[in-house]
Amino acid sequence: MFTHFLTVAAIALLGQVTPADTSAGRKLVRLINAESAQLIEREGINYRKVTGPAHFLHNDTYIICDSAIWNVEKNVVDAMGNVQVIQNETLLYSDKIHYVADSSLAKVRGNLVQLVDKESNTLRTHFLDFHTRDSVARFFRGGSMRNKDGAIIESSNGIYESKIKRFKFLNNVEMESDSTLIKADSLEYHTEISKAFFLGQTHVWQDTVYLRANSGWYEKDTERYLFSNNAYILTKEQEVWADTIYYDKRVEIADLSNNIQVVDTIQKVMFFADKGKYTKDPLNVVLYQNPSMAYYSISENVSDTLFLSADTLKYYTRPIGELDSAFVATSKNRYIESKKDPLETLIENVKKERKAQQLQNSLPEKEVKPAKQPSDSLENKIIKEEITPEIESPDSDTTTIRFALAYHNVKVFRGDMQARSDSLTFNSIDSIARMFVNPIMWNEGSQFTADSIQFVLSGKKLSKSELMSNAYYISKEDSLYFNQIKSTDMIGFFNENKLSRFDALGGATLLFFLAEDSVITMMNEKECKFLSAAIDSGKLSRVKYFDGIKSDLFPLVSIEKGKDKLKGFIWRENERPVTRFDVCDRLVRPTENEKTIRIEKPLFPNTRRFFPITEQAGLSSDLPNNQSSFEKSSLPYIQR
Repeated sequence: MFTHFLTVAAIALLGQVTPADTSAGRKLVRLINAESAQLIEREGINYRKVTGPAHFLHNDTYIICDSAIWNVEKNVVDAMGNVQVIQNETLLYSDKIHYVADSSLAKVRGNLVQLVDKESNTLRTHFLDFHTRDSVARFFRGGSMRNKDGAIIESSNGIYESKIKRFKFLNNVEMESDSTLIKADSLEYHTEISKAFFLGQTHVWQDTVYLRANSGWYEKDTERYLFSNNAYILTKEQEVWADTIYYDKRVEIADLSNNIQVVDTIQKVMFFADKGKYTKDPLNVVLYQNPSMAYYSISENVSDTLFLSADTLKYYTRPIGELDSAFVATSKNRYIESKKDPLETLIENVKKERKAQQLQNSLPEKEVKPAKQPSDSLENKIIKEEITPEIESPDSDTTTIRFALAYHNVKVFRGDMQARSDSLTFNSIDSIARMFVNPIMWNEGSQFTADSIQFVLSGKKLSKSELMSNAYYISKEDSLYFNQIKSTDMIGFFNENKLSRFDALGGATLLFFLAEDSVITMMNEKECKFLSAAIDSGKLSRVKYFDGIKSDLFPLVSIEKGKDKLKGFIWRENERPVTRFDVCDRLVRPTENEKTIRIEKPLFPNTRRFFPITEQAGLSSDLPNNQSSFEKSSLPYIQR
């Protein structure tokens, strides 16, 4: 009702403006209406004492008050009691003002100074200067603004520009809107579009998410953010860095640009790129433009990190209950099969075949037995590992399954093991990373190729690699000669990420070279149904052959050109990533978790002064304290 009365009064006053008000005489203050005005003298100066309500006009601005002392000669008005300043759709209230007309400056002071704009944004302070010619208000020594929805912005100093509907809050800015808390060096707020621009370092708390940047903006109505210049996000499980982050709270998707680093502290995995998308819950990361990732584990304070890169990387989590049942069943079966040792089965099958053959022969035949081996031979001692699945309860509908997908130009580096392929897939049901299209793996001095290669992880460590179809092993004997094994399939076994044994299954052909007095003189060519080889420092140290063994020995001088290579031989050493920087050249940012949780949240001291608890429609009476909702976590040292 009171605001309505002011509007009606302003319209009535406009009807009383004389043509002189818009002429050169506009520089003078006009008394439009008053109950009385009398001339008084003080120290030789003539004043007019005006009692009211009194109405003054200057610069199309109305000043309404209970009384005033008007220095006509100096063109100055001191208005007192229920003072109102009305200019267009901006309203000012106070106990008193000192108005210097020649400077178009109203110094507004009082127990409570209040400015209300067209959009019903209400600014309160004790000290405000209003420039009527430019329609600019400046407040200082603390102020707080509340909009019609109850959102709060406060600062030590600030500016309101009525013509462009913009507030600028300077120094110690604190803001509250719905579930969002903001703390900034400075901030611009455009009232007509409800959009805030960050000017300097800005901290944002939203539910369990913390965001920080040195510039950007926030749209209140759409709940969209743009963070730029060293942007950062912290959740209970992830840390995210990027030069620019565009975040839409309604869909909870963040678009990331330039110098991206995403860390999942629970799963111990990092992602890097220059373009990407990020969703917090469920976690979903899609990266392109030079993307890479680091999957790390810590054993005895030593970092063991696998680095992977591709043209596109995707990492996401889903509850197992949301997955296709056929996919889950296939993955579980693949997990069970990956724990078996095929060599043991093959040895048993050979023994059974021999016994069956002996029974079928009508004539007694001397049993042919392989040479007796020590009790710890491969035939009698098959490596059996106690491996715990990474998923605690595969049948639980709430179990979280992790997926990693890499597309095109895949490169892998981990200690002494490296690999390349066109694509890679991984899920935590079977804990198998499968590589497709011309895959290749290197381990120390050895090279492995096949139609597809899959890596079996156990307890976040590499336990096995399986080469499926057209498997080919090559190790460099010297600058001219290479030991080689071809087979249908091969399986490599790893101990502390070093290849310790590999088996060739399904018909094996071998070429390896023998030296006399450190000079290679002979080539041995062998064939067998399957074999098992022990590896030491990337070279064959012992080979055991099984069933259908054929062996030929050739002096090097008698070998025809090209016969020292098996069909399909390609030595691809030039494609091998030599260091982790050939796969991921990013420097790892250290965690900011501990530093972030110590940042003090907004306390709204000015809002407590200017908006009593009973008036704080949007601001909770239990204003935020310094307790953080984030769980403490820290990142270990990663290979840099």
